[in-house]
Amino acid sequence: MRLGIRGRLFLVSVALILAVASTSAVYLEFELRRWFEARLEDELLGQATAALAAVELADDARDPARFDRLADRLGAATGSRVTLIAADGRVLGDSAIALAEVPALDDHGDRPEVRAARDRGRGLSRRYSETLGTDMLYVAVPFTHPHTHGVLRVATPLSTADGTVDRMRFLVIVGSALGLLVATFMSLLASHLLSRRLRDLLTRARAMADGHAVPELPGKGDEIAGLDRSLRRLDDALEEVVGTLARERDRSEAVLEGMEEAVIAVDGRKRVTLVNRAGLALLELDGDPLGHPFDEVVHTERIRAALDRALAGEPRTLQIDLDRESGPRHLLVRVTPQRAGQGGVVVLHDVTRLRRLETMRRDFVANVSHELRTPVSVIRLNAETLRDGAMHDPKNGPRFVEALLRNAERLSDLVSDLLDISRIESGNYPVHAETVGVGVITAGVVAAVDQLAAERGTALDVAIPDDIEARADRKALDQVLVNLVQNAVKYSPPGSRVEIRARLLDGPDPRVRLEVRDDGPGIPAEHRDRIFERFYRVDAGRSKHMGGTGLGLAIVKHLVGSMGGRVGVGENRPRGAVFWIELPAVG
Repeated sequence: MRLGIRGRLFLVSVALILAVASTSAVYLEFELRRWFEARLEDELLGQATAALAAVELADDARDPARFDRLADRLGAATGSRVTLIAADGRVLGDSAIALAEVPALDDHGDRPEVRAARDRGRGLSRRYSETLGTDMLYVAVPFTHPHTHGVLRVATPLSTADGTVDRMRFLVIVGSALGLLVATFMSLLASHLLSRRLRDLLTRARAMADGHAVPELPGKGDEIAGLDRSLRRLDDALEEVVGTLARERDRSEAVLEGMEEAVIAVDGRKRVTLVNRAGLALLELDGDPLGHPFDEVVHTERIRAALDRALAGEPRTLQIDLDRESGPRHLLVRVTPQRAGQGGVVVLHDVTRLRRLETMRRDFVANVSHELRTPVSVIRLNAETLRDGAMHDPKNGPRFVEALLRNAERLSDLVSDLLDISRIESGNYPVHAETVGVGVITAGVVAAVDQLAAERGTALDVAIPDDIEARADRKALDQVLVNLVQNAVKYSPPGSRVEIRARLLDGPDPRVRLEVRDDGPGIPAEHRDRIFERFYRVDAGRSKHMGGTGLGLAIVKHLVGSMGGRVGVGENRPRGAVFWIELPAVG
């Protein structure tokens, strides 16, 4: 059963009245009992003081019954129970116990009030009396008699206070019941009047929430009408704010999702509140990290420490190197506190490619400078020698001219290779994939390299089936194979063999694999990952002696990649290297 606003207001009023009445009754009962017991304590203490004087002035008689009669007379005079207890705990007399029963009473020396009276001069205790079978209030004081000394105790039952409290409780209940009836009627009337206006206001608020236009609430300028006008203004303001926030949210989401930088936002408790798409990819997260602690999402200690500093109000910028399965990553990390509220923002920019490009640029400039320096120096030196008169020397003149020609050709080859690799990397090298016969292309390559092989006494062994075809650019494939076969011939010892093989690799993505095997010194394993970089040489002195520019394998890699293939190098057993390329097969 659901209660309306009227029933709720009525129940709240009744509950409030009951709570106030109950609290008041409990508080009054507690205060009355405490006040009455305090009065009893004062009265008992006064009685004990008066009785103490009577005991100390009593005759010095050695009759034990004298103390019991004295206790009986004091008890009759005060209306309380009076007990005289010797120093050893024996009861000398008790106004509530007959003389014949006094010797049978227990030792009273261990009673709390008796011990307190002996130790501090006054004892007070509330406890259950085993002798009388009721709760009692005890007050004890020490006495000194010419014949003996001990403790005088005065007691009264607590039932006296209970009776007074019961009567007061009855009066409070009756008064509360009368007040409850009057207050219930008034609250019922007030809730009825108020709920009618509130129902009208609720109807209008629902209409506003559904987007309907509603007229102003009729009625006087009371609080309900003012609340209605405030709701109308709030509705207009909320509509404008929601529209603005929706536009800002869409714009922020578009910016964040379009950023290449990884963005992670955390709250004051270091729990993740936002991660963009780049952040999920960079951190290699599979699930949704929102709500998780930052330390569970990011495991780099330096970033964690930077976030702690940022949460303290100090932004930090640092560079981090991470090891990933895909390779090392270089990150530029910026950690800043949020402008509004607690929390921080971590921005991770992957600068791995920029670092690699910077390294490649520096290496390229250094390598080109190094490669150009030697032939230019030789040309200059020989030219100066010829100018100084060597050109007229019939013996040395032709040798200097030959050196000029040889280094000029080397410069020409270097410039030509630089232009080729520049065109390939910039996308200006036209590559038109078509169906080509691998055997036909290889035959042309063998014819082009045959003279060099004959000069070195190197045999070219070709084993390529006639039916193997690949999707490739004829000119590019010819240049790739010429570079690989020329290198194999140059680096193989005289009288060796260079093998050119091709086979079809079956599978979901069929490919044609071409291999060039030589008997040269081979490529050590630690150099195979970098052998296709520009100007990278395993043996720089031997490469220059062979006349290479250091760009041939880099051109091979780029041309094969532009044709959708792959290139690599392995070990040829028992000695030598195997350079291979894989191109898409036909069909």
